[in-house]
Parts: sequence; structure tokens; C-alpha cells
Amino acid sequence: MLKHMLSLCLSVIILGVVISVPCVSAQEPETTDKAASPAAGDSAPAAAHASEAALAIEENTVALPLESVLMLALKNNLDITFARLQPEAAETDIMREKGQFDTTFTSEFSKYRERKQVANFLAGAVPDDDDPTVDPAAEANIWQEQYNFEAGLKKRFTLGTQADLTLSHKESKSDLPFAGLVPEYYSELVLGLTQPLLKDFGIEVGRTFIKIAGLNYEVSEQQLRQDVMDVLYQVESFYWDLYYRIADLDNKKKSLERAKDFQRTFRIRIEAGTLAPIEIHQANAEVALRTQEVILAQARVRRAEDDLKKALNLYRDDRYWNVTVQPADMPAKSEIQPVVTECFAIAMENRPDIKQARLNRDISNVDLRYRKNQLLPRLDLFGSIGTNGLSGDSNPVTIFGGEDPPVDPEPSPWDGSRKHSFYDMRDHDYYTWQLGVRLEFPLENRIARSQHARARIEAAQADTNLKNVENTIINEVRDAIRVIVTSRELIDSSIATVRFNQEKLKAEEKKYDVGMSTAFAVLEYQADLANAESNLAMAYAEHRKALANLMRVMGTLVEEKGLVM
Repeated sequence: MLKHMLSLCLSVIILGVVISVPCVSAQEPETTDKAASPAAGDSAPAAAHASEAALAIEENTVALPLESVLMLALKNNLDITFARLQPEAAETDIMREKGQFDTTFTSEFSKYRERKQVANFLAGAVPDDDDPTVDPAAEANIWQEQYNFEAGLKKRFTLGTQADLTLSHKESKSDLPFAGLVPEYYSELVLGLTQPLLKDFGIEVGRTFIKIAGLNYEVSEQQLRQDVMDVLYQVESFYWDLYYRIADLDNKKKSLERAKDFQRTFRIRIEAGTLAPIEIHQANAEVALRTQEVILAQARVRRAEDDLKKALNLYRDDRYWNVTVQPADMPAKSEIQPVVTECFAIAMENRPDIKQARLNRDISNVDLRYRKNQLLPRLDLFGSIGTNGLSGDSNPVTIFGGEDPPVDPEPSPWDGSRKHSFYDMRDHDYYTWQLGVRLEFPLENRIARSQHARARIEAAQADTNLKNVENTIINEVRDAIRVIVTSRELIDSSIATVRFNQEKLKAEEKKYDVGMSTAFAVLEYQADLANAESNLAMAYAEHRKALANLMRVMGTLVEEKGLVM
């Protein structure tokens, strides 16, 4: 018997696969394998090669061009690595929502046995032939045994249709005197369908959560792009900050050397007797002060190096812990003249946050349409159609008729083996069918109404947020252009300031040599020159950061830098 049960189970599984495969394939949305795109595949080895070449250590120093730094950040930065996992996580939500339409296979096998007393003839009491004085209804017992097997397939379709295909088979044995078949085999195959007509009706409603999951996946992709641009801008800022800190350190060292030269001049003049010994204290104090400035500048360089190393995730290799990192590129002034309207149009087309806002608005509208459908009453059309078969070993029934002799027993017309019950089912001579309508409607319907009201509020919030993002973009673009113009003017001003301070220092040194100036004035002008040179380096660094920021606020930083995500 178990062999036949397993055969039935296998047949139902094969039937389910045949039914479900076309439906599943019809529901699969188009997906794009970005990892397989030629651009991404070709650029990855080149980026890795450039990164390895950029990390060549010479005399415990690594000189990094900006392009290599950005490639390293795109490859190694942990924030980017973390952000890349978000679309993968969002993609699992799509699979989960599609799982609502998976085909479910169910099966059940059970054995039932019963032995009980009965107190009347109709319940199965059997007269005792050996003792005719015993009343058949006064003392008797019966036993029954059943094997039940059931297997089925359940599937929900995007139209809202719920389909159930169930195959059941029962085998029963009993000592009931009226049992015409012992054992008795009963088989049945039933297909049931339920189709919503109002609530939950329609492909658009059925695919609501799949569509929302897909939109959320696109949101996560745009968030990844935003995170990548933010990190790249931060890394470039670290790069130019390090350039400035190194330049500032060099200027502090040059200022210290000027003070030491002036200190040596003081000592020579004191030894020659042309200068009072007390004057050396002023030179010594200035040397000590500028030494402190050099020490602090060195610490700021180390801190800037550490920021860049962390952003490039160089700490994963012990070799780079104590390596000195130096920018290989020098900043230059850009002569571009960005136009606000053109930059704004580019930003509206490319910025990830405006795309996210639009996607969130679409999500809210999809959810609103679904919640509106949920306000409708549930009106379902349901029906089923099935076929059945019966067979077994004939058990002639003896009918007692009072004082008359028993009627000759007649064999059952359904005499046959187990397989004959399936043959009867196949012939469709014996069937069942059902058709009906089911109505269900909460009288207050407060849950659906509250969810619909909330969906309307969230849709309005999404529209408001979209307008707010547009205003933010306008403001950020205007500010980024303003900073570029300001930084360019600061470069010109800083260049002039350095030139004037150089001329001022030379003139003051000549005046000091002829006794027309003081040491204090010369030392002060030396400090002014060092500060002017540092300010010039800062102006160049801020200008390059401003240019990168404009690319970021326009949403084109990745492409402008020649990178591929």
C-alpha cells in the first residue's frame, strides 16, 4: 500500500510543477545584472592595477595621485563596502514578495483504528448464531480501520485567484455487517478556485508589494550612489587637506629657519660687540615659538594622513601603518564659469536624492491605490469540480427480515482492486461540482479606512518632500558655485598677499641692516610671510574641494572623475 501512496505523491508533485512553472515565469520581472556589464568588468582590473601601482613604497613614503586615491576609496573604503550591501538586502525583499505566489505542496498521511461497543442492530450489532436467545441489540461491538492519504497543490496568482488541487485516497476496513466492500478504496481529485471580484481583484493590486519592493530596491541603488559620492568627496577633501597640512608644515619650517638665521646673525653681532647681549632673548623666544608651531604642524600632518589612510582602509595591511602618505598632484586654479541654471538642470537629472524622492512618491502612490482597493467589500466567486472513484473487495450483505429467512446476499457492483478506484476517477462518470458567491464586509471598516487615510497623508508628505528636495538642490548648487567663485578670488588675493609680504620682508631686512628697523619688526614680517604662504596653500586646497563639491551637488562626481561603480 505504501508503494502506491508514494506513487500518488510523486504524480501530484509532477502535476504541480507542470502547472506552476508557466505562472512563475510569467511573473518574473526583468532584472539587470550590473556585475556583468562590459564597462564594469573592464574597469575593475584596471582600477585594481592602478591601485597596486599607486601603493608602491619608496623610502617609507607613498606618493598618491588623486585618481589612484579615488580608485582605492571606491575599492577599499568600508563605508562604500557597507553601502553596497544595501541593494543586495533590498533585493531579498523582492524575492520575499514574489514568494506570496509560490506553489505550495501539501501532503498528509494518517492511520485510524477504532473498536467500540454498539447497543443496537442498526449500529452494527451482529447476532450470535451460537446462542439465538441473545438479543443482537443488547450486546455487540465493532471495529474499523482507515488509511488516509491526501496531497495537494496551492497557488495564488497575481489576478487574486486562489487555486487548490487536492488528491485524496482512503482505504477502510470494518466488520460492520452492512459494509458492502471490505476493504473499501475511495479516491477523489478536486480542483477548487476562488476569484475575488472586488477587494484584492486585479493584477495591479496583486503585484502591489512586489512593485513596492522593486521601487525600494531602486531607492537603495540611488542611496548607494549618494553614499559613494559622499565618500569620494570626503576622500578628495582629505587629500587636499593633507596637501595643505604638508604645505603649512613646510612654511612653518621655512619660517623657523628664517628665525634661526636671524638668531645666528644676532649672535655674530653680539660677539662683534655691535649689539647688546640682551637682544638675543628676543631671537631665542621667536625660535622657540616657531619650533612649537612646527611641532603642532607635524601633528596636524599625521592626523591628516590618518584620516586619508582610514578612508582608504590602509590599516588592513600592517605595512602601511607607519608609512608617510604624500599627495602626488598639485592643485591648480580652474577657470570654469559655472552657470546656475545649467548646473541646476544637470542636478535635477542626476542627483540621487531627487531620484529617491521621486521613487518614494511613486511608492506612496502605489500604496494609496492598494489601500483604496482594500476599502471595497470582499466579494468572491468560488467553485470546485472533482471526480471520484470507488472499489474494493465485495462483501455480500445479509439482510434479515423478521421471521422470513435471510435474503440471498448480493455482491457489490464496485468490486475491484485499489487501482480500479483511480480508473473510475479517470472515467469522470462520478463527479462533484460546486459554484457560489461569498460576501464579507466589516460594517465599520475602520482598519481599511484608517490605512487609506494614512496612505493619503504619506502621499502628500512624499509630494512635499519632493518639492523640499528641489529647493535644497537649488540652494546647494547656488552655494557650491558661490564657493568656487570665492575660492578663485581668494587664490588671486593670496598670491598678491604672498608677493607683497615677500617684498615687505626684503625691504624691512634692508632697513634693519642699516639700523632703520628693529628685530621685532623683521621677525613679525617673517611670520606674516609664512602665514600668507600657508593661506595660499589653503586657498588652492579649498578651491579644489569646492570644484569636487559642485560635481557632488550636481550628481556627476563619479563620472567626472572617470570612475565606474
